[in-house]
Amino acid sequence: MTASTSHTAGVRRTERDRSVDSLAGVLIILVVFSHAIEPLEGQFAETAAQWLFMFHMPAFVFVSGYVTRYSSRWAPGRTFLKLAFPYVVFTLAQAVFNAALTGEPLSVSFLTPSWTLWYLVALGAWRLSAPLLRSSWWVVPGLAIAGVALGTVGMVGQELSVERIVCFAPFFAAGLMWRDSWWPRIRAARMRVLAVAALAGALVWSWFSEDTVIRSIFFLSESYADIGQTNGEGMAQRAAVLVAGAVLTLAILALSGGSNTVVASIGAATLPVYLLHPLVLYPAHLDGYGVDWPESLMLLGLMAFAAGFSYVVSRPAVVRATRPLMDYMFWRDLVRR
Repeated sequence: MTASTSHTAGVRRTERDRSVDSLAGVLIILVVFSHAIEPLEGQFAETAAQWLFMFHMPAFVFVSGYVTRYSSRWAPGRTFLKLAFPYVVFTLAQAVFNAALTGEPLSVSFLTPSWTLWYLVALGAWRLSAPLLRSSWWVVPGLAIAGVALGTVGMVGQELSVERIVCFAPFFAAGLMWRDSWWPRIRAARMRVLAVAALAGALVWSWFSEDTVIRSIFFLSESYADIGQTNGEGMAQRAAVLVAGAVLTLAILALSGGSNTVVASIGAATLPVYLLHPLVLYPAHLDGYGVDWPESLMLLGLMAFAAGFSYVVSRPAVVRATRPLMDYMFWRDLVRR
């Protein structure tokens, strides 16, 4: 998902910062971890989930935009097929899993992405519109304002994740326009101190507010009326979520720069990790984990699971084995033999 497989017009071919692969690896592990702890209900788990949802997707979207800008050309057809193929396959897979685990009739809807699959739709929309998104820095605040306003329109719904596409688009656009000359500035010692302070402050706020904050506000997928807010309340709250996401994304970027071979290898193969982890976690999201462990032990265990799962699934052998589920070119090449 963060590999340079899509194409953008007018981007000069240069060597990108390879430490971003390690950053992508850390972020995809946090994505798996945040989804793994969602079924838990204790204060520690709720705090961790709220804290992670404040920044892990904005930062992940930014990294996707940053990597996209290093492609050599804009190829709409190939971009569409590369994302549409796994979207169809895993929409069917999640529908089959749901029917098998719940006993409900098989129901498939390609217009309403299930659970994590919204990101494939969004990524396709952002990559196809990349030449426009990187046209001016004014696109970033413009999209943010549009995302805040969109919450007032109840008719948008969740079809094709339009609301999420617009709301998270500023982070993708910022990644597209990021200049490598800015890395030393954002990673300066003073900025790293501020980054730690920002992340720590967000964690403290999450601890004291987790029982009053609606977690879904960080998903940016519902109208204000759907979550019981007036337009004024909703707009102020969504604007705050976007600002917090931007500040904490900058904090994550400030703390990046290190490179670890293992973590970077995970970051170079985020697509299989992203697509396969919901199938593993789906039973727990329906019925819980079925164990009576202390919350702290569950959090440690699920953190180890997230790291271990991400490592195993990103191994070359697993990537090759699962390629028929994720890459239409496997079947194209098979037919051409």
